[in-house]
Amino acid sequence: MTNLEPVHALNLDLPQQQSFVRFYESLPKKPASTVRFFSRTDYYTVHGEDAVFATQELFSTHPIKYMGETPKLSYLVLSINNFEKFIRELLLVKQYRVEIYVKPKEGKNNDWVLKYKGSPGNLSQFEDILFENNQIAVNSCVIGVKIFKNKMLAVSCVNITEGQFQVCEFNDNEFFTELEALLAQVSPKEAIIPSADTGDLKNLQKVLERNGVLVVKAKKNDFNDDDFVQDLNRLLYFDEKQQRNALAFSETSLKEAMGSLQAVVRYLNLIADEQNYNQFRLSMLDLRRYVRLDNAAVYGLNLLPQMEQRGFSKKTNSILGMLDSCLTVQGRRLLEQWVRQPPRDMNIITERLEIVHALVENSEFREVLRANHLSQIPDLLILSKKMVNKKTTLRDLYRVYQAANHVPGLVNSLRKCENKYVNAVLADPIAEFLVDMEKFQSMIEQTIDLDLVDRGEYFLKPTFDEKLGEIHDKKQRLEEKIQKVFRRACDELNMEKGKGVKLECNDQHGYHFRVTLKEESSLRKQKSFQIIDSLNKGVRFTNEKLSEINERYMELNKEYEDVQKNLVKEIIDVAAGYADTLRNLNHYMAKVDVLVSFATVAATAPIPFVKPKLLKEGSGVLRLKKVRHPCLELQDGVTFIPNDTHFKDGQKNFYIITGPNMGGKSTYIKSVGVCVLLAHIGSLVPCAEAEISLVDCILMRVGSDDSQLKGLSTFMLEMVETTGLVRSATSNSLVIIDELGRGTSTYDGFGIAWAIAEHLAKEVRCFSLYATHFHEITHLAEMIPAVHNVHVTAVTTETTITPLYQVREGVCDRSYGIHCAKMADFPRDVVEDAAKYLEELENSNGMKYIRDYEFSLKKKEIQEGDELINEFLSKCRQLNVSELSDEELIASVQKLKEEILKKNNMFVKGLMNL
Repeated sequence: MTNLEPVHALNLDLPQQQSFVRFYESLPKKPASTVRFFSRTDYYTVHGEDAVFATQELFSTHPIKYMGETPKLSYLVLSINNFEKFIRELLLVKQYRVEIYVKPKEGKNNDWVLKYKGSPGNLSQFEDILFENNQIAVNSCVIGVKIFKNKMLAVSCVNITEGQFQVCEFNDNEFFTELEALLAQVSPKEAIIPSADTGDLKNLQKVLERNGVLVVKAKKNDFNDDDFVQDLNRLLYFDEKQQRNALAFSETSLKEAMGSLQAVVRYLNLIADEQNYNQFRLSMLDLRRYVRLDNAAVYGLNLLPQMEQRGFSKKTNSILGMLDSCLTVQGRRLLEQWVRQPPRDMNIITERLEIVHALVENSEFREVLRANHLSQIPDLLILSKKMVNKKTTLRDLYRVYQAANHVPGLVNSLRKCENKYVNAVLADPIAEFLVDMEKFQSMIEQTIDLDLVDRGEYFLKPTFDEKLGEIHDKKQRLEEKIQKVFRRACDELNMEKGKGVKLECNDQHGYHFRVTLKEESSLRKQKSFQIIDSLNKGVRFTNEKLSEINERYMELNKEYEDVQKNLVKEIIDVAAGYADTLRNLNHYMAKVDVLVSFATVAATAPIPFVKPKLLKEGSGVLRLKKVRHPCLELQDGVTFIPNDTHFKDGQKNFYIITGPNMGGKSTYIKSVGVCVLLAHIGSLVPCAEAEISLVDCILMRVGSDDSQLKGLSTFMLEMVETTGLVRSATSNSLVIIDELGRGTSTYDGFGIAWAIAEHLAKEVRCFSLYATHFHEITHLAEMIPAVHNVHVTAVTTETTITPLYQVREGVCDRSYGIHCAKMADFPRDVVEDAAKYLEELENSNGMKYIRDYEFSLKKKEIQEGDELINEFLSKCRQLNVSELSDEELIASVQKLKEEILKKNNMFVKGLMNL
């Protein structure tokens, strides 16, 4: 990261340095993934290994300095700007934890205290630094996991951003496949587990870390729910009319899960901050409502952006990026939740699809919603939190007022669509909040002086209080004088009032003048004017008379604010009663935004998406005509070649796809998976036609990535993922497998690949797409009627290979490995040796007699030869061996051999002559 900030050294004498070094050495040890900062008012410092880490990662131009004598302690000074950059990098990118120590105003020289803590799952204390305008674009989620009885898991989930507590208890297996599905759909940043060293907990930790979750170990006692009800009574949201009794929630009967929840609450220290009181909703975490996605499917289908794909545009990076045309922050949060949690409920999916289809059909209506309404909506969730805590300001209340002004127009626009689904799902529920919001609007209009907000001043109306009226009258008289000074300044500068020179007012400077940068030379000729600063939009300046009046005006503003403080407190108390309405309204604004985004993406795609025909789960039909991959077709210079797929239970359940590398196998099978997922979240799909039975799982095993950092080899990772896949798949699942069994020996790999394919095709009978280079697996089609072979192919010359990207019936008739080696510029002698060895293999066992044939003719000759050999063996079995002498038996076999040789099959002749 380029850094233009100056580097400072600590201004401490040697005794002060030695004192700090002793304090630093006395701190408890921390993991390398935690970085400690020390606030020194105008800048921050990091020390020891943290200083080295900061230099290596971001601030390479900053030299490390040292303090003290024996021992010496390295340090790096960070400006406030660099501190904020580093915090964003640590929490949002690297998924580290941070601690910030401050020095109390009263106390010893090095009496530092830990004031702020942040982690990937707890960003609440750093929201102002991490997110602009308090618009939180990411969900921060922490889970607690406890094992009890026989592989029973008690899980709690705390989402600080959305203010949610969710709990569940379920039975899992030794591979924790159920937990892995939960991790994929909830996407926690951190997990709290007991610190005991049992085998189950070690395996649990491995599963969590393999899924990219930061693991924190807590005391076993933290997982007991003793006296936790008192904390819940403070944290849970209760309406003013409700009695604060957490035991009234049925979820509190899950004792083990509540223990897990207590561990997370303690870790996040939610009770210590009163802003968390009355903020959280408690609910059951029921993953059966959603299509099960394993972590391999989330990664393999590119559902979420991957850091290593930075070279791609946002739209082509991931399915989430492709779908994201949202205009609100809450819409983006909800979109990610929908992508991770596709519903299985036919009614919910149908509602979404019908709304999106209506929005696609009416482009004018869609653009009105985007341009006139959604673009004006702030993050109401954050504002509602501030209202509940009574930490809001008049400016915040005005922002809510502005947003609420757009709600009636948005409802009217929705109703103009004249669609029953749009009305029932969006317009009618939003309209129910209008009564409350109209009361809120009326309160704001009666209390806040709306005439002043354009210039950044937020005051109560002077008519609201007698004392305020008096101060307001004084301000008005000063403003009249300011206008006179303004007119004289225009005359002195010989500029037109309001055009050449402008009068402006803001919180920082109060009243001042401004001219464009081109007019700056005119100011320098006038000694009576003093320049305040120069910005891109012009030069701000003042004169002695304006400064004098402005000083008095700012004093009156301060006096006005002091007088209205108590009055504002009363208004904020009243406004807090609208927080729940605002929270619900925020949810519907997010829903509108996501559905409009779906419609925008579908309508503006290179080839418009279509509405799929949905069938109930278990219908056994999956038919996609001209299916495309929505991310690839958005790439510049790409003309996508679509393909078809047609599953029908009992006839075509299992597709085996063979063909060369880079031929389109992976793209084809991923396109099918993406289309099924898009249909489940309520999006139109990139096909010409689509008929889709709802599925309970989308499971995947793709690629052969090593995971040494997680302690797993290529093959072991493959086996772990495949185990979860086989255990989870049902007859209503979609399973996608790309290259299984390549991480071990050929025979072992083929054996495993065959066994899994046979199990899925014969026992599970789910929708399966199985791409493989083990061509022998294609013989499954001869054994199981529901197995179907297709292939992709390519056109080759001596030096080139051109994939056709078309999926065709049958098995791939040749291998393209040597062509790929030539294209990769392998050494010539290596390629020649490979071709020679391939010829030897192909010509063995009789093949040498047909080595000059084209591959397709070779294959035909071999198939015919196999039939003749089987005929020969069958006739041999019919011979009555017991009644024939040895000579008669030899003569009979020779006669049969001659009959076969008359068939003139070269392959058979070759074998007979061996």
